[in-house]
Amino acid sequence: MKQLLLFTVFLGMTLSVCAQKRDVPLKEYFADAEFFLAAEEYVDALHDFIEVSKRGYENNANINYKIGVCYLNIPGQKNKSIEYLTKASLSASSKYVASTLNEQFAPLDVYLYLGNAYRVVNNLDKAIETYNVYISLLPDVAKEEKGYANKQIEACNIAREYMNNPIYVKFNLLPSPINSSLSNHNCIVSGDGNIMVFMTKLPFYEAILMSNKKSDGNWSRPINITPQLMSDGDQWATGISYDGKTLLLTREDEFDSDILISKFENGQWTKSEPISANINSRFWESHASFSRDGNTIYFTSNRSGGVGEMDIYSSILQENGEWGAPKNLGKGINTSLNEDSPFVTMDGKSLYFSSQGHKNMGGYDFFVAHLNDTGWANPENLLYPLSTTDEDLLYFPWDTGQVAYMQRIADGGLGSWDIYMVDFTPPPTAEEPIAEVTPVPMESEASKIQEPTRVFELEVSPILFGFDNSALSPQTLAELDKYIKLMKDNPTVKLTIVGNTDALGPEEYNQSLSVRRAVSIMKILTKKGIDASRIEVIGMGETQPVAINANPDGSDNPEGRAFNRRAEFKITGIDEKTLLIKRAEIVPPQLRIK
Repeated sequence: MKQLLLFTVFLGMTLSVCAQKRDVPLKEYFADAEFFLAAEEYVDALHDFIEVSKRGYENNANINYKIGVCYLNIPGQKNKSIEYLTKASLSASSKYVASTLNEQFAPLDVYLYLGNAYRVVNNLDKAIETYNVYISLLPDVAKEEKGYANKQIEACNIAREYMNNPIYVKFNLLPSPINSSLSNHNCIVSGDGNIMVFMTKLPFYEAILMSNKKSDGNWSRPINITPQLMSDGDQWATGISYDGKTLLLTREDEFDSDILISKFENGQWTKSEPISANINSRFWESHASFSRDGNTIYFTSNRSGGVGEMDIYSSILQENGEWGAPKNLGKGINTSLNEDSPFVTMDGKSLYFSSQGHKNMGGYDFFVAHLNDTGWANPENLLYPLSTTDEDLLYFPWDTGQVAYMQRIADGGLGSWDIYMVDFTPPPTAEEPIAEVTPVPMESEASKIQEPTRVFELEVSPILFGFDNSALSPQTLAELDKYIKLMKDNPTVKLTIVGNTDALGPEEYNQSLSVRRAVSIMKILTKKGIDASRIEVIGMGETQPVAINANPDGSDNPEGRAFNRRAEFKITGIDEKTLLIKRAEIVPPQLRIK
């Protein structure tokens, strides 16, 4: 009887909640969505705009436009914006009126956002085409808007250049307990290498976590230090001292952002406090980090008198313990657009930062500038795949920059954002002949001299798929470009694509699914001009796992199964002296099959 009563009460509460949800007026959903959009709370805004769409506004250009804008600002979901922005662009008008539920049109900048969406998924031709449409619709007086759109077209051409000539870099996914199924990002590490601090997205707030380096070289289980800092979940760790005992943070609200400081004393972190009136202003200070000796802070601000919007400044600690008047790093570093997340290496010779205004692939890119007799000079793009066509923020160089930490959304990750260690060590290659100084041969002899064999540095990584899915992500499409280039440059090369699944579901179904996964990749290659006769597809079903599908006690292990939902590549038809294949190990040690 008691159980029945509880069920009746629960059912009544459920029906009541559902009824309340249905009774919420449409205008309230729209008003809430507009509020969240203005506050840049895109996930909450998206939820309410979709609710408006379901109530008879599926074909409304204004609502589709705003859903598209929300998706374009949510990491990992930006590709979804294209569908909505495309639909909205069909009804774009210069007569658009914002913040009105009755509005039937979309603004002209729907084409700018749509161009950005195409750029982010690396559809560069379509992005350029869309930017040009936007420019053609703008009035002559809109010089600033046209200039911005032309810079995006320039960025697409730069992106094509950089992506056709990628640098060698390996992204090493940090294993659990650093990464998890949550969103982990904004990693900073003390100069002595013993303390790591990073952000993790928890329900309703961003948590600040700290991990210690153990004697065996691994990281300890992170602890949540947000309560120690007395943060309300609105603070972000941005800088850490060399000894790991001082933290720099930023605290944001709807109107302002300031820099805070906390010290590690008596076994815990002190309450974070504003650092200095010289550094904090009535404007927006978004990031701060230390020099090695702790006597200089590099930070970003949009205070008046700068070169552009967000600029990088430095402040030096004075003898009286106060931070000195900020100094703008000048036009060599700062541009008319935004700069952010500056870090100086431990030797003080290199400044790493993000920028929208230098030679960019689109959005923010990563840059480095080196110190000379006159200051910081000639910022250089870190190039693809470190910089991308998306927003690239917070590249943390450790020590002198041979190692770095950054966040990525990539196939094979554990959460949405994951923290990676960047490794620049090149793979082993055959030694190239050393040039010797010899007399110039006669023409007949010179014609017999051949160029030394060049070894091509190809890292083969498996393509991962979602559960019960054979669709390819935008990141995967970019990964396939290197196989397309290899096959176009070497007509004798053939490729075998081997599809695999995890162990859930019937064997027959998994066999079929593994084939579909391989075929989905083959279709992309053939669309890009690779003859189908050079491609073989094989499905292995669930028979070739590389990670555990279940724990020792028989319970399910979703993290392990994720690595088994994959397609792998076998390359034939090329001399081993010409092609060096390095197979990436993406499965964390604790998930590998013993």
